Amino acid sequence: MKNCKSIAVLAVLVLAAIAAVMAYQCNAKPDKEKADAIVSQLNAAWDEAFVQASAGTISTYYDANGSLLPAGGEQVTGTKAIADFWSGLFAKGLTDHHIETVETGIVGNTIYQRAKWSAVLKGVDGAEPQNFGGNLHLLYKKQDDGSWKILTHTWN
Repeated sequence: MKNCKSIAVLAVLVLAAIAAVMAYQCNAKPDKEKADAIVSQLNAAWDEAFVQASAGTISTYYDANGSLLPAGGEQVTGTKAIADFWSGLFAKGLTDHHIETVETGIVGNTIYQRAKWSAVLKGVDGAEPQNFGGNLHLLYKKQDDGSWKILTHTWN
């Protein structure tokens, strides 16, 4: 009988410890420094591929199920569709992309980034280049190999 009570008390303590760990993980604040470092590297690679007008490289930065949600446009999902989307913009002369991070955070296997973006549309036939910019929101998913890829990319 004494053994049963000891086992019951031990079981309750183990369950309480598990509940405490789960509650902590659910309420843990995002690791800002880690997220900032990862996002900084991802943004640098993105902007470099954009300067090179490499839609193929950019498409590799997306998860296999990644989607673009462009302002006023249709959702674009999948690596080939994403490469085609960026190829179309590069063909129109979009260049000089830059991301300025406003906020990042990491929770589990997801990183979020809120940022400002800017780009330039080259002038055609002597026309002045046009500057564009707006808000950007990215969700990155940690891959099985430890890398981070874009799951959702939306901007205005």
